[in-house]
Amino acid sequence: MYQTDQEKDNQVKVWDLSLRVFHFILIILIIGSYISAKLDMLNLHQYFGVSILGLIFFRILWGFIGSYYSKFESFNISIKGALTQFSKKNQNKSIRTPLGSFSTLTFIIVLIGLSISGLFSSDDVLYDAPLAHLVSNYVYFWTDIHNLLHFFLYFLVGTHILAILYYQIIKKHKIIQRMTDGYTRINQKNVRSINEKSSRGILLISIFILTPILILSSF
Repeated sequence: MYQTDQEKDNQVKVWDLSLRVFHFILIILIIGSYISAKLDMLNLHQYFGVSILGLIFFRILWGFIGSYYSKFESFNISIKGALTQFSKKNQNKSIRTPLGSFSTLTFIIVLIGLSISGLFSSDDVLYDAPLAHLVSNYVYFWTDIHNLLHFFLYFLVGTHILAILYYQIIKKHKIIQRMTDGYTRINQKNVRSINEKSSRGILLISIFILTPILILSSF
């Protein structure tokens, strides 16, 4: 892809490979989970669910031991900043935006809730989740929670896509390219160049995804 001299000068590595791989795998797992549920392939759906849960646990761990912009300490947690993020007076030029930071945290909470509630759910016909027998008196409660959280996830995914299009097309921040190769392309303040920890991160992703799959297979 053609780049101007200014874009080349402004390039700073901000997203590590592990975080980028996490994002792309999460997209695949969410799509797979959605399709398998709609096709009533619930035995397959449960594997997507536990894989998502393991991947989110990796993200939480990586939020403490990953590169700088993967860590939670880099998040821009500002309610005032979130409320004024799209105003003309807002001059945020940091890598992390308030709404982006809140969105990430909300995604983590919703996906954990979805995955865990799914382990205790039942369709009351052909499928009982692997841990449903442990909460036989509360299966309907967990199933309702699981179904309700789907709507929160659809909302989050929809707003996330709109935000990507806004920053990609209108603001010209090229965040899709940023997530592909890890480099920022705009002049932003106080940007840190990160140190990669690729091997450790990819190994942890593999462990966190495969372990719940192997545990589920033993049921």
